[in-house]
Amino acid sequence: MLLFALVFAVQTAFSQINFENGTVAEVLAKAKSENKLVMVDVMTEWCKWCVELDNKVYAKTEISDFANANQINYKIDAEKGEGVEFAKKYKIEGYPSILFLDGDGNEVDRIYGYVPVKDFKEMMTDFNKGINTFAYLKDAVAKDGDNVETNLKLADKYSMYGESDKAKALLARIIELDPANSKGKTDDAKLRLAGFSEKEQKAKDLESFINDNPNSDQLRDAYVSLSETYFYDLNDLGTSEKWFKETLSKFPSDENVNSSYGQFLNQRASGLAEKGTGEEDYKKGLSFIDAALPYLLGSVNEASSYYIQSKLFYNLKEYSKALESVDKALKIFNRKLYRDHKDKVQKQLSSN
Repeated sequence: MLLFALVFAVQTAFSQINFENGTVAEVLAKAKSENKLVMVDVMTEWCKWCVELDNKVYAKTEISDFANANQINYKIDAEKGEGVEFAKKYKIEGYPSILFLDGDGNEVDRIYGYVPVKDFKEMMTDFNKGINTFAYLKDAVAKDGDNVETNLKLADKYSMYGESDKAKALLARIIELDPANSKGKTDDAKLRLAGFSEKEQKAKDLESFINDNPNSDQLRDAYVSLSETYFYDLNDLGTSEKWFKETLSKFPSDENVNSSYGQFLNQRASGLAEKGTGEEDYKKGLSFIDAALPYLLGSVNEASSYYIQSKLFYNLKEYSKALESVDKALKIFNRKLYRDHKDKVQKQLSSN
């Protein structure tokens, strides 16, 4: 009963933001006439984090109330219609990308990827006020290069826009300015610098950060990043599992930790669904999905679990179970990939 309720909650959550219809030119003209910014959510049909943004951020009244009152809001699919050229023009490289444009189409700033409610509200509010934007922070650092907080914020902007050398220089400057971390930003800078390292060095830097900064407010992110680095970058399953277990023991109720571990289990199951060689592998994959689901309930990644589960049942020729699983995925995220898989399952059922 609880599982049904959580699935229903994800399925029926929806954005309360009033997104405009019309062309890009029409929306920009409206923004110009009302002297407002346009928030453009650049998304795709297959982007699961776009769905998560709708369900967990846009659906919150503190977000929708502000967005509807203070700016023009618009969604555009980067793979359809004028969205293709729009994505090229603004150099969109990942989804969701949320652009804030003035009425002439000039970019004020952007938010990249899924951002939780508190942070999203803060950035959206700042951009509408004209503060803490990329241009604003560059000017602030030019005027006061010793302010560690603005250095950190600007480093994050450079990182988002792909200017990693400038980001790293600012992060190193923070460490130089405040080696004792008296302002509470030096540990942030050290963790971000570790994130720029490559593979083996990245793992070493993250482990050093954890050992050297046991009381840092960045510790959770360091643990998650290290666990993921061993799995996704180094393909070291055993060490990754070890660090995930330690992370879970230290942050047992943390949503980000649970999500990361659930996705780790999903990936292991997916690998067996794609490259498994027989019944034993497929059943092992199903056990990974059973383990992943409690960590992913209520998120769009739950749909991924059910889709992978359906593929594993399909490989086992248990087509009725495969259909049941893919239907669960589609209730959460009506994605073409899932619809196509459902067609494949139904063809097998009709031929039996």
